Amino acid sequence: MPRHVHLHVGAPKSGTTYLQSRLQANRRSLGRHGLHYPLGALADPRTQYWAALDVTGTDHGVPVRRVRGAWGRLLRQVRRTSGDVVLSHEVLARATRDQAARVLDDLASTGAEVRIVLTARDLGRELTSGWQETLKFGGRATYARYLAGAREGRSAFMAGFDPVRVLTTWARDLPGERVHVVTAPPPGAAPDLLWHRFLDAIGADAAWAPREATLANESVGVPEAQLLRRLNRRLGQDARRGGELSGLVDGVVVREALAPRDSPRITLGPDDHPWVAARSDEWIRWLGERGVRVHGDLEDLRPAPPGDDWVDPDAPLPRQVTAAALDVAEVLLAEAHHGRTRHPVRRLLARLR
Repeated sequence: MPRHVHLHVGAPKSGTTYLQSRLQANRRSLGRHGLHYPLGALADPRTQYWAALDVTGTDHGVPVRRVRGAWGRLLRQVRRTSGDVVLSHEVLARATRDQAARVLDDLASTGAEVRIVLTARDLGRELTSGWQETLKFGGRATYARYLAGAREGRSAFMAGFDPVRVLTTWARDLPGERVHVVTAPPPGAAPDLLWHRFLDAIGADAAWAPREATLANESVGVPEAQLLRRLNRRLGQDARRGGELSGLVDGVVVREALAPRDSPRITLGPDDHPWVAARSDEWIRWLGERGVRVHGDLEDLRPAPPGDDWVDPDAPLPRQVTAAALDVAEVLLAEAHHGRTRHPVRRLLARLR
């Protein structure tokens, strides 16, 4: 029986950061059982990210020396590895058919059978998470404008969220038994249920991977999102991916100051739920007819209706935004006092005046 390469191609905002962190944490244990997660000689967690950027030609502001040739370097490691392999990055969801064909041909040349894995989350939560991701890296669009772009096909995120497009790109010629869809559980499910579903898709036993993830994407609430939009207008290009202050905004402002705050969550509103639900129905129907192997339940992909307590993310909340800004200032002052990322912190504080 040939060895397998499990190629996890997204979708974005479907728990991929959590899964990749947990794969990294359990890399040695999984390897002892013949399942390998290659990260290069230095075990750099960015190895597969750089390879995905190289394959898709995506510009995230990463130095060219890191990206150029990254796929070839990763492929060489796959060739040298005996046993099954897991490759994972959500940037692959934006690949074109030609780019995907190149990757599949390259992997087939190693003598492995490629299996495609797609993690999918209900579109309502994917969209809200996608908007927050844009705000972490310089985005300024209102929630309404962002959703209108998604509805009208003007969103790069939407292309990656669409399982029909992604699987048609990556698995058009593959039989259903080699195409795996892992559904993200609904809110309130056991915290590691997604992980167990993913392990089932790649043929791994939970006992092989006992360590918890050390990283997951942080979410923010409504006033925090409004503050980020205002901050991004002031910082301009410095807040964009690769900008001088980008790492500080994401790593300190969001992670340490804004994410821990208890604020109204960003969810899908009553004006947008109908079209999101209709689009989800189409995708669920297609997945069922395609005959893919489902780990979870396709019903998990239906967006929850908005609650009676829904808060419009674009409605001004001046008091809450001010409180969030004070929390940011407090965290940045502590960073400056302790000398961590000193010069960028001082520059960001100066821009907040």
